[in-house]
Amino acid sequence: MLTICQEILDQIAAHAVTHYSDEACGFLIGEKGQDSVTEFIPVRNVYDEMRAKYPETYPRTAKTAYLIDPREHRRVFDDAARDGREVKAIYHSHTDHDAYFSQEDRLVAAPWGEPNYPGVSYIVVSVWDGRLKEINEFSWDNAKNDFVQRKLT
Repeated sequence: MLTICQEILDQIAAHAVTHYSDEACGFLIGEKGQDSVTEFIPVRNVYDEMRAKYPETYPRTAKTAYLIDPREHRRVFDDAARDGREVKAIYHSHTDHDAYFSQEDRLVAAPWGEPNYPGVSYIVVSVWDGRLKEINEFSWDNAKNDFVQRKLT
């Protein structure tokens, strides 16, 4: 489980509320070997752009789905590593839904039953009617072979 200061939680919440009624997304960065977060990096949700190009592959909209540009995704991981840091969490929001880890979220995070990014948590922010409702963290538990939830707000 991560240690995330209130200032960064506020930044995440503000980003999610600003982008309501679409899902928002980003990354949390911290020092290697530490469980604390030192930086929030918001990124664009490109789901609707991909939907316009490939509607059969991306049938939903940014109101119910998020997609991070894979080049930006790689850049954030590479920049963090170059600076001696690492990605601690990937965040996205749910609009007018609770901050749960959906089946789709699990499939993307662990498509073969184990996490794509071991040690990286997932932060889900719930925004209802343009207002923050809750923020939860989901991290991989090896003993349970599943993600476990922790309430952050």
